[in-house]
Amino acid sequence: MKTKTVSTRRRFFLHAGAALSAPLAVSSAHALKTDDEDHEALKARLAELEDVNAIRELHRSYARLINAGAREQAAALFANPREAQLDESIRRLSADRFVEQDIIEIAADRETATARIHCTVEIATAIGPSCTLVEMAREQGEGFLKRSERHVLENSYVKQGGVWKIARSVYR
Repeated sequence: MKTKTVSTRRRFFLHAGAALSAPLAVSSAHALKTDDEDHEALKARLAELEDVNAIRELHRSYARLINAGAREQAAALFANPREAQLDESIRRLSADRFVEQDIIEIAADRETATARIHCTVEIATAIGPSCTLVEMAREQGEGFLKRSERHVLENSYVKQGGVWKIARSVYR
């Protein structure tokens, strides 16, 4: 009778193990499928965040170059530098603190993007009409009326050779 009890116990564990492992096998197969889908979604999200950060860094570089007066280097950040229209009256460009209002949208193909970035623009307008006093002021780096205004910078971007470039830039 002992022999029958041991074999019954073994048979019970064998059947119980098979019964318990079937749902685990099915759920692990589903988990693998879900993990692959999650992995692809995470890779796509990471690529989008990398693109957004690259565009933010491009905007920071653009602002640094405008602030330094390096218009030619700022034009080099454009997809077509010869067609870059940089407003000569803009002397300084600084990002506003309302970064959460900035909108950067990456297209599904990840080759184009648009952005609406809030910024403060310092504009310098030459004093006119020309007279001796104004000419003396201009020789000393003055002779301009300066004012600061809040603007929204609307940019279009294009990826060229894996690098983001500014396609168009408009202040509103």
